[in-house]
Amino acid sequence: MTTLNVIAPLVPHNDARDLYLKELSMAGILGRIGDLISANVNAMLDGAEDPEKMANEYLRQLTNEVYEVRTGVAAAMADEAKLEQRRIASFGEVSQWQSKAEAALRAGDEQLAKAALARKLQAQKIAEQYQAQETAQEEQVSAMQNALVQLETRIAEVKAKKELIIAKKNRAQTQEALQRTAQHMGSISALDKLDQLEERVDDKLARADAMQKLEQGSLEARFQDLEKKTEVDSELAEMKRKLGIA
Repeated sequence: MTTLNVIAPLVPHNDARDLYLKELSMAGILGRIGDLISANVNAMLDGAEDPEKMANEYLRQLTNEVYEVRTGVAAAMADEAKLEQRRIASFGEVSQWQSKAEAALRAGDEQLAKAALARKLQAQKIAEQYQAQETAQEEQVSAMQNALVQLETRIAEVKAKKELIIAKKNRAQTQEALQRTAQHMGSISALDKLDQLEERVDDKLARADAMQKLEQGSLEARFQDLEKKTEVDSELAEMKRKLGIA
């Protein structure tokens, strides 16, 4: 930017103004990039309430700057090409005025030769200043290209960090699901134990009922036997009576 202050009196005003405004714009972009790149990604994401959302927002900002930088690099490279053309043209003008001064001197016209040399010197200064500006433009293009590399590297870094966050989130959700399943399985086991206990109780009741029925059957059988014995005894007594047997 300091070069502009030197060349402003000689380089056409529109060129100097346009270059100055573009340098200001590029300086603003580089400043924003510097702020974004200097951010501590780990601290920023670890301290966020929603790390995934924060990562997405940071990626959005980085991606926007990538577009700005690429556009800026293209514009800066175009300006560099223009400056190169003007430098070449200015040095060509220097050669032309040198030739004209020599021609005037050979013709014996020193005044014309001096005028040509004065124009040559002016063209020489302009050419040198275009050359200086071209060099500064090369440095700016290099800075923008480096910024682009840093942005793309940071984007890859944040994307990897985001994937890690998502993986951890999914793993935590899976772990919670497994814990809920384990708790559910524990509840099922308890129910199974209750069912087993109920079956045991049912078995005992069934056995008691069977025993009761068995006992009742035995008692009834004994009474039936007793009734049969009484009938037999009655028949025997009747038979003895009829036969007159005491």
